[in-house]
Amino acid sequence: MNKFTVPDICDEYEDKIQIGDFFLNSYGKNEKFFGEIQTARCEHSNKVVKELVSKNGSNKVLFIQHTGKEKCSMVGDQIAKMAADNGWKGIVTNGYIRDAEVIKDIPIGVYAKNTYPKKTDKSIGVGEVGVALDFESMIVKKGTWIYVDTNGWVISEKELEI
Repeated sequence: MNKFTVPDICDEYEDKIQIGDFFLNSYGKNEKFFGEIQTARCEHSNKVVKELVSKNGSNKVLFIQHTGKEKCSMVGDQIAKMAADNGWKGIVTNGYIRDAEVIKDIPIGVYAKNTYPKKTDKSIGVGEVGVALDFESMIVKKGTWIYVDTNGWVISEKELEI
């Protein structure tokens, strides 16, 4: 099922992918996963994240851009468990997660910048779903595909034949 490696994808599909150039750590039980991207941009509240993962996420990966100035965790054990229960392949964020000791046993991929114990403040920012996420060197769009393992991550416009 997950017999790919990100380095092999880079070698074989160099002209069809973008290589993620910010570095993330693995926290979920599944260190390797891929799927169609759904996006969320959150300033401080992760309410839209919780709403998204409560829906069927079959073959999908949620990519969250944390835009707030104050540190907080975008994903905790409840969100990770709900996502796994609803078929999401993974969650990727340029922000933080918490409950790492629980998330490591949940059968889902979770990649984040690091851990931070503070929860989000639901009163700051509503969040946006399905928007293009601008990370200076690349734009992550809903409907593109992400491939992740411990070597890094890549994005392609279409599903790759792996």
